[in-house]
Amino acid sequence: MTSTPILGAIAQEGGSYAIEPLVLGELHPGEARIRVLATGMCRTDAEAFDMVSLPAVLGHEAVGDVLEVSEPLGDIKVGDRVAVSYPSCGHCHACLSGRLWLCESNWALSFDGCRHDGSRPITWRGGEISSAFFQQSSFATEAIVPARSLVPIPRDVPIDVAAALPCGLLTGTGAITNVLALPPGGACAVIGTGAVGLAAVMAARIHQAESIIAIDIHEDRLRLSRELGATHAFNASAPDVLEEIRHSFPDGIPSVLDTTGNPHAWDLGLSQLSRGGTFAFVTTPEPVETYRISPFDIFLKVANMKPVLLGAVNPRDQIPRMLQWWSAGGFPVERLVRSYALADINVAAEDSVAGRTIKPIIVMPDPSEGGPRD
Repeated sequence: MTSTPILGAIAQEGGSYAIEPLVLGELHPGEARIRVLATGMCRTDAEAFDMVSLPAVLGHEAVGDVLEVSEPLGDIKVGDRVAVSYPSCGHCHACLSGRLWLCESNWALSFDGCRHDGSRPITWRGGEISSAFFQQSSFATEAIVPARSLVPIPRDVPIDVAAALPCGLLTGTGAITNVLALPPGGACAVIGTGAVGLAAVMAARIHQAESIIAIDIHEDRLRLSRELGATHAFNASAPDVLEEIRHSFPDGIPSVLDTTGNPHAWDLGLSQLSRGGTFAFVTTPEPVETYRISPFDIFLKVANMKPVLLGAVNPRDQIPRMLQWWSAGGFPVERLVRSYALADINVAAEDSVAGRTIKPIIVMPDPSEGGPRD
């Protein structure tokens, strides 16, 4: 096993990426080296500029081919096509009980910029660089990843579809299937119809919800929400939005999912929650924001509040499930994605923040042709 020259995007101070030659180090036990074909970009990558030590190699939703393994890795073999999802340690009580999303080391493995033992798999200009982001750092042509994070996938799945699944869409669908456990004939509201929210809308339709309420401030997102399964759509910026929702749902909404972390969205969602209902949230308001929730109001409604971390799902269960939905035509991920060459990663990041693209997919150069992959 030797070090490997690769190409990657380095996250820099100031919020931009620079495409640079890098070196990928040797494998550790339990790891595989993959050729990254494409990787999704999501909100977490943008937030990571303020969460990890910079410069860093980010990226955490890869799809690729296994090039090398450190040792026999169960069903993972050289040549396999894989999706790379979130990391877990495999040793804590949560991991041993099969609840990988509750891994005690998940945060450190995702954001500390190194392996669990403190080593860094990528070097730049002769020195170690913050890497192992989500234990993959997949904004690069190759990556070293733990076998625990790998999910085998069929080769006939388009790489832009596969790269959209491992984190954001996994979280949105899991919020519906596992956290809210939405029953057939149920009703739910989804606040924020980006990639996570639209995945939740599609999952709610697949689970035969009777009422699926999309809430956003962008009319184009609301139109798309209706096309993907929402039965109702409300513009949160409308002055009479609360009255409109109450008119349609006078008894409130039993399941509400917020994907925005906006404190105003929390106010809206909690105010529309029915008695005995559940308010689930993917992200919280920023720490500097004031939480304007009333514990007494929640008590009077006998309501529940549930955080959603990684959809409360195991990737090896949820990613194949999403691919089955996609194959059956009920989960049209291709409606959400737009592909960008690695060289255009800054354009992708700008389009994502501006809302011009719901789910950017960064496509790596083809090593045999020197250009982007199809």
